[in-house]
Amino acid sequence: MKKRPSILGTLIFAAVFFIAGLMTYKHITKPIAEEAEASKDWPTVQGTVTHAELTKSRDNDGNDMYSANIRYNYVVDGNSFNSSNIKTVDGSTSMKSSVKKTLKKYAKGTKVAVHYDPEFPNTAVLETGTSFLFGLLLKLPLLFCAVSVLMVFSLFKRLLFG
Repeated sequence: MKKRPSILGTLIFAAVFFIAGLMTYKHITKPIAEEAEASKDWPTVQGTVTHAELTKSRDNDGNDMYSANIRYNYVVDGNSFNSSNIKTVDGSTSMKSSVKKTLKKYAKGTKVAVHYDPEFPNTAVLETGTSFLFGLLLKLPLLFCAVSVLMVFSLFKRLLFG
């Protein structure tokens, strides 16, 4: 006879799963998504790329990872700033060709449109918003919440209908 998990154990596991998903979304991924979305409405000034190079590193599995190391200067209300943010969330990739494309777009000396946070002008990006796939990734913690709700529904269904 197959032993089923206890009701209390299932409820505790579902609650922990739900709370972990909700807290991760609320305190980590939601603020990232909100800043990325807000960047679409930030004012724009012209800036100049002062540094552009390909950076190579290794991930935990020893795979080569690449990122674009770009720095640019810009002026807001007479104050000079510099930044290295391409997007609100930058990262590395295993696709070297993608990074080379970015470096070509933002070569040293290139004039660029810099989108800056009007409340904190030292915060700036070259590309606003986020990609569709990254947007989905930011919603992943909500999947934990959904799974926990399904676990509870499944438990009640089993209790009510056998």
